[in-house]
Amino acid sequence: MLQKYWFDKSVVITGGARGQGASLALMLLEQGAHVFVMDYFDTEQRSWTALKDSAKGKPGTLHCLDLDISFESSWIKMVEILKKTQASLFGLLNNAGITGSRQTVTQTQLDEWGKVISVNLTGAFLGIKHLAPLMSQGASILNVSSIVGLTGYYSAAYTTSKWAMRGLTKSASLELASKGIRVNAIMPGVVDTEMIQNRPDLVQALDKIIPMQRKAQSDEIAKVMYFLLGPESNYITGADIPVDGGIAGGGIFLSVGREIGVL
Repeated sequence: MLQKYWFDKSVVITGGARGQGASLALMLLEQGAHVFVMDYFDTEQRSWTALKDSAKGKPGTLHCLDLDISFESSWIKMVEILKKTQASLFGLLNNAGITGSRQTVTQTQLDEWGKVISVNLTGAFLGIKHLAPLMSQGASILNVSSIVGLTGYYSAAYTTSKWAMRGLTKSASLELASKGIRVNAIMPGVVDTEMIQNRPDLVQALDKIIPMQRKAQSDEIAKVMYFLLGPESNYITGADIPVDGGIAGGGIFLSVGREIGVL
């Protein structure tokens, strides 16, 4: 059903060529939004075909932009594009992220550390810095942290970037609240995407820590994103929202309960 709120409004989504970002893009296009997807891969040829095919026939307009969010020049270009369209900017989803090599603190090389931080954290900072001034009262920014931003995890650079995303969220929410712009963070748990599918051993280990006993699908994360970006959540800002099948709630005691036979 077409809702009036998103019709003719603009939303910027980073890392939206696939996965939960693409799922949200399609939901917004269904509501008549102008969706600007920023995505970039420096090690492979990025194809937008699947997203473009899925967007056909929807009332909104899709703009696929091959831009590296870790560079300020990409955000300056994004601002120029938005100003030319003259559509009201009401949403920013800082979703782009990379795992890096998943090394511990002492094993992580400085260049690898810098790469993960630049994409996962600096890209979000630059997005807020450059796009928030274009937003009107009622707009919303959503940063994608992770369940590992609530606990320890051996992957040092990735964990640090996701913890820091929560701090960035709270700082930005304080600054922008008086302007009527909300800023929240979402912490997905184990999502069934390419990011983890390339490590079968990791997938098998992660399956054991989910109380709901299954991985999330991309559209399940996107539905929560849609809620937090939209008017139904207009009194929520500066919040951390886990969408993790119960991982944060259960903590270490899921395995304890299973070990002693009560779960």
